[in-house]
Amino acid sequence: MRLIARDRWLAPIVALGLGLFVAACQSEEAVLGTVICPQAYMVKDATRSTDYAPGGGRDLIDIEFNAEIVDIAWDCLYETEQRFVDVEVQFFVRALRGPASQERQTTFPYFVVVADPEGTVLAKRVFGIDVAFPGNALEIGHIETVRQRIRFPTLAGAADYTIFVGFQLTPEQLEEARARRL
Repeated sequence: MRLIARDRWLAPIVALGLGLFVAACQSEEAVLGTVICPQAYMVKDATRSTDYAPGGGRDLIDIEFNAEIVDIAWDCLYETEQRFVDVEVQFFVRALRGPASQERQTTFPYFVVVADPEGTVLAKRVFGIDVAFPGNALEIGHIETVRQRIRFPTLAGAADYTIFVGFQLTPEQLEEARARRL
């Protein structure tokens, strides 16, 4: 059986309709509310990435590129018989070309982590967002889409898995992000 849940506000409506539809089954899959998607979160310290020009300067004039994860959305498709859920995560990135940039394109590495209900990391992959600034553009928006397949032992526990998204930062970038938070 395939179950689809889209965004958080629609999931209870889908669950109610599904619960009424399969009420006669008396199986685990008929439990009301089991079609809630696993949650997806932006990692707070990894939502911004700044690349500076070589030389050690850290002023605004030293910025080559800057990017920020601004928003995140997700939906999912359950395959109950095969016991997996495909989660599609989309996040919006605002990228800026700084005054120190001599280039019109760059790549921002980002990670996607899948954690089980206990918080144990099951998988981590690093991807890259290729950004090109056409003409004299200094700012662009980009929507990145990534899909994750999560296998689950029981349908009722599938929504307890979590997906985390953030920029893959260097130790210096992470230190800067944490200092900015204080």
